[in-house]
Amino acid sequence: MRPAVRIITLFGLGLATGFSQSNQPTISQIEAMENFAERPTSQVIWSKEVGRIDSDQAHAVITALILRDATQSPQQMRGVRIDLTEGNQEDHVYTSQEHLGRLVQALDEISEGWPRYVKRIPGQGCFGSGVFWQQEGHAFSASQCVLNRWEGLSVATGVGTFRFTGVSSSRFAAAFTRCRDELKQQ
Repeated sequence: MRPAVRIITLFGLGLATGFSQSNQPTISQIEAMENFAERPTSQVIWSKEVGRIDSDQAHAVITALILRDATQSPQQMRGVRIDLTEGNQEDHVYTSQEHLGRLVQALDEISEGWPRYVKRIPGQGCFGSGVFWQQEGHAFSASQCVLNRWEGLSVATGVGTFRFTGVSSSRFAAAFTRCRDELKQQ
């Protein structure tokens, strides 16, 4: 019995180690657009609001944008700004254009896996994407949840958590896809 437990444990550790070393971006890569936007010499040269997601508790405004800073290299960055509010809590996070596909993939994974998760584990719980697993830094992550008379999408930023009652991950995925499309046209 013990050898079987060791094999299962080692296999599980191998999976976790392998996953964490896969194409997971570093904190500096995740926060690069935010750091660029916060430079005093950075300015927005183009922006377009592509979506609003509202629930009884939380609200999000998703804006595609292009930033420019002639004093630094790179001189331009493209991506999305996500403004989140819930009650007196607010936060905004940025994601560069190169990581938008990663967000869409993660949110699609949640949409596709949620029905199977609910069937297997009825009652309470949250289901997220492996893309967000072990993600550090100030960035967008989400989980579909059913918790004590509350159901919806829980969005975390590393600073705060925002609860979108009755909202599925597909609404955010669609907004990020629109951002990606808008940025390609610019």
